[in-house]
Amino acid sequence: MKDLKKYISIAFALFVSGMTMTSCDDFLTEDPKSYIKPETFYSTKTEVEIGLAGMYSVLASDNVFGQALIQFDAGADEGYYNRRGNDNWSVSLYRHTASDVSIANLWAALYNSINLANLFMENLSTGFPEDEYNRYLAEARFIRGFSYLNLTSWFEEVPIRKESSKDQSYNHVEAASLAEIYDFIKDDLLFAAEYLYHSNDKEYTPGRANKMAAHGLLARMYLKRAGYPLQDKSAYKLAREHCDIIMTDGWHDLMQESNGENGYRRHFLNYVQNTYDTKESLFEISFGYLRQMGLMVNGRVGGLNGLRFILAGGTEGPSSYSMLNASPVLTNSYDDSDVRKAWNVPGMQYNEGNIARQGLLEAFYCPGKFRRWEPQDYNDIDIPNQGKRESYILLEKASEQNYNFTCVNSPVLRYSDVLLMFAEADNEVNDGPSQAAIDALDKVRNRAGLPDADAGITGSKEAFFNELVIERMRELCFEGIRRHDLVRWGKLKERLDYQKTVIQGTAGFVATNDQHVSYLRSANNFNPAKHLSLPYPLQEVTINKKLNQKPEWAGSDK
Repeated sequence: MKDLKKYISIAFALFVSGMTMTSCDDFLTEDPKSYIKPETFYSTKTEVEIGLAGMYSVLASDNVFGQALIQFDAGADEGYYNRRGNDNWSVSLYRHTASDVSIANLWAALYNSINLANLFMENLSTGFPEDEYNRYLAEARFIRGFSYLNLTSWFEEVPIRKESSKDQSYNHVEAASLAEIYDFIKDDLLFAAEYLYHSNDKEYTPGRANKMAAHGLLARMYLKRAGYPLQDKSAYKLAREHCDIIMTDGWHDLMQESNGENGYRRHFLNYVQNTYDTKESLFEISFGYLRQMGLMVNGRVGGLNGLRFILAGGTEGPSSYSMLNASPVLTNSYDDSDVRKAWNVPGMQYNEGNIARQGLLEAFYCPGKFRRWEPQDYNDIDIPNQGKRESYILLEKASEQNYNFTCVNSPVLRYSDVLLMFAEADNEVNDGPSQAAIDALDKVRNRAGLPDADAGITGSKEAFFNELVIERMRELCFEGIRRHDLVRWGKLKERLDYQKTVIQGTAGFVATNDQHVSYLRSANNFNPAKHLSLPYPLQEVTINKKLNQKPEWAGSDK
């Protein structure tokens, strides 16, 4: 991973600065001293690594996993934006328009990673040995397929760009059908699954694309294809098959309890501390604190969506903006015996030296999944600090704590997700859960300290599905999955309305309390006729003469 960070540094210097110089050729009065010719660049291993690192760096930017997608996914039933005085997280609050800058930036960044992948594939030297050449292509195709999967998950029908942009005319591409997009993603990820390293290969670099991650993303794509809006039910069988490939491979597994520490906690400490658990984590976005090197590759995981920490004006310790609150819907879904409850929704904050509990409706009832700190002694939380700073443990491994950016990695695909996707697809294929589906669910439940699912859960297709709807929230909350799950199931409005009912029915709710009322914004603003996908960015429909704004979003730029 150290080498990858080095290559990202070089990639920014060359692909951001160097390529920018290239685009300015027309109005430079003299030839640039440094000029990269893509058609001859990708001819050595170092140059190839620079090209791939450039693609990863786009995904790790503020415009994608660094910040934007943390905000976007908040508009579901597991949590909500907690700043009552503004609507800054407009997408999660369903207050966005086609001119929303964050939507435009997400679109541009994902197409940038696609363009870099296309440029790479068009110019990769054929002088490499065949297996090495195919592996390089496979990594670029993985990134391209993954970028398209994100695009279609947020925007549905989008243009397919199969070659790098050469001039202005390349802007004009019409939106493809969903079936065409899914087939394109399928082809990219199948190629990746065939030629990428397995994550247990000695040559594999943790944090990068790998064979089983490609199968897992294929399963995710097929579940999306089976749900809203395409409703291609035949895709469930294919989703099941790709999950089964991972499950029978024998390498991936859930981290289990060790030395009295539960496996769920241990696994998420790995993301916080940049330790790679390649058995449970199939793919993650890797952040290092590179701001000091002048690079815009920074994460905000654990900052925007982490436990509140305020000390000395926010300049000391793992200070956090903590703009995301956990919903009572999520908290109430856990049994007290579920070890995930204490980790995901601990209900506490560090405020000027005092560690105090936060109630369900308090301003900073923040999620703890990506916490950067924890109390030295949990038994002291409810004891007043009497003017002395209470001790805390710094969990994040960083050379310097930063208020804005963290080193916490972002999970994209975990083995528990594979197990739950398998259970869901199997339930659909067999019109009820087979023993294999039940075993997959029980494996996730058992790691959480819960018993095997009883007959009330496993007795019918409907009951099993309803349990999976809740279990996926308990297990995968705040990992950027929930909103997409609810959309493909056709349950987003239902669950937002339910969240509103639960909040209003929570003890202590006051209808005249601005903070409490602010938690209802997502449900109150949601319009199923518009908000199941994002509008095309205004600037895109202005530039791309073949892309018309979605009818439901026409005129939404004002």
